[in-house]
Amino acid sequence: MKQIKYFSIFIFLFCLVSIFLYSQSEETESVREKHNRTIDFQKAKRILKRFYKKVGTDFYCGCRFSDDIEVPGRLKIDFESCGLASRKDNHRQTWIEWEHIVPAHSFGKDRECWTKKDCELNGKHVRGRKCCQATDPEFNQIEADLHNIVPVPGEINADRGIFSYGEIEGEERNYGLCDFEVNFKEQTAEPKPNIRGDIARTYFYMEWKYGIVIPEGRRKLYESWNKLDPPDTFEIRKNEIIERFQSVKNPFID
Repeated sequence: MKQIKYFSIFIFLFCLVSIFLYSQSEETESVREKHNRTIDFQKAKRILKRFYKKVGTDFYCGCRFSDDIEVPGRLKIDFESCGLASRKDNHRQTWIEWEHIVPAHSFGKDRECWTKKDCELNGKHVRGRKCCQATDPEFNQIEADLHNIVPVPGEINADRGIFSYGEIEGEERNYGLCDFEVNFKEQTAEPKPNIRGDIARTYFYMEWKYGIVIPEGRRKLYESWNKLDPPDTFEIRKNEIIERFQSVKNPFID
């Protein structure tokens, strides 16, 4: 009887160890798969589109938007929801575009692919950003980082271009009631106060993660923005959701 009892205990312990080792193996494989998932800029936009459609407002102006019935795949802005107007390009201002808070130029201009002259994509000569997208996996990783991409009105995306964010004297409103100004001469874009902390923390994250230098003369300003506009519930929740896709949080939000 004792032999049977000990044998039963042995079988029970053996099963427990086997289950533990199997679960550890499954967990390791799951983590490995999670880290091996690649996201390019196109996929990043699809992920963020699903997320922001639930929120329903753009980053710069707080305008509501929804699927465009006439143009599949585009998100159309409801101008009346936020008092948005166009400065000169009413057509482009109609739709949502996906803005890099830290511009692609900032993390691409010093890469070999950005200035490469003999770069081809599908039999066509390409340069700059398109060449990097076609030939540089690290550039693609940075370009697709979900922490750095937000939905904004198209014309404002174009006007901001590669300008750094800062503060502009006066409140000249070229986009209706949207609190966003662009000084083309000084190459500066001024966002509304309640997203300035979000922008600062994104710059800190991109510097921490990829070594992208914060624009000259802006660090102290962004540090003050970080304090004046601390993370809100939405920013914290977004940070957690993005971690599920790319396995890294923005530590400056936490």
